Amino acid sequence: HRILRIAVPNGVENGLFALGKVLVTSIVAGFGTVRIAANGVANSADQIAVIVVNAVNLALVPVVGQCVGASDYTQAAHYTKKLMRISYLFTAVLGLAVCVLLPVLLPLYGLSAHTLRLAALLIVLHNALALLLHPTSFNLANSLRAAGEARFTMIVGICSMIVFRLGSALLFGKALGLRIIGVWFAMGMDWLARSAAFAVRYKSGKWKEKRAI
Repeated sequence: HRILRIAVPNGVENGLFALGKVLVTSIVAGFGTVRIAANGVANSADQIAVIVVNAVNLALVPVVGQCVGASDYTQAAHYTKKLMRISYLFTAVLGLAVCVLLPVLLPLYGLSAHTLRLAALLIVLHNALALLLHPTSFNLANSLRAAGEARFTMIVGICSMIVFRLGSALLFGKALGLRIIGVWFAMGMDWLARSAAFAVRYKSGKWKEKRAI
C-alpha cells in the first residue's frame, strides 16, 4: 500500500503527460509540413540541453528519499539545492553549446532553409526557457516525490498540462495565430506554472511533514 501510494500517482501523472504530448503533437500537425518538420528537428536537438537534468531526476529520488527516511531534512534540502545547481550549470553550458553549433548541426538534417531557420528559432527558445525553468519544473518535483509528495506533484502536473500546455497551445497556436511558436510558448507557461507551484510547496516546508515509510 505504501509503495502504490507513491507509484500510482506518479504513473498516472506520467501517463497523462505522455497523452498531453500526443495531443499537442496533433495540434502541431495542423500547421503544415514545414512547421511539423521544424518541430521534429527542434525536439530531437532539445534533448541535449536537458540531458543532465534528466540524469539528476534519477539521482534525486534515492538521495532525497534516504535523507527523508532518516528524518534528516537539512541534508535533504542540501542535496536538492546542490543537484539543482548542477542541473542549472550544465543546462546553461549544453544549451549554449547547442546554439553555437546550430550552423553545423542543422544542415545535417537536409531540410529547406526556411524549415531550418524555424527549427533554430525553436531550439534557441527552448534552451532559454530550459535554463530558466526546466530544473525547477522537474528536479524539484522529483525531490518532492521522494519526500512523499507524489499526490501533490500529480495534481500540479495534470492541471498544468491541461490548462497551460494544452489550453495555451490552442489559445496561442490557433486562436491567436502564432502557430508553432505559440505551442512552444505554451510549453514555457507549463514549466512556469509547475515551477511556481513546486517552489511554493517546497518553501512552505510541508514536505517535511510527509513520510513515505
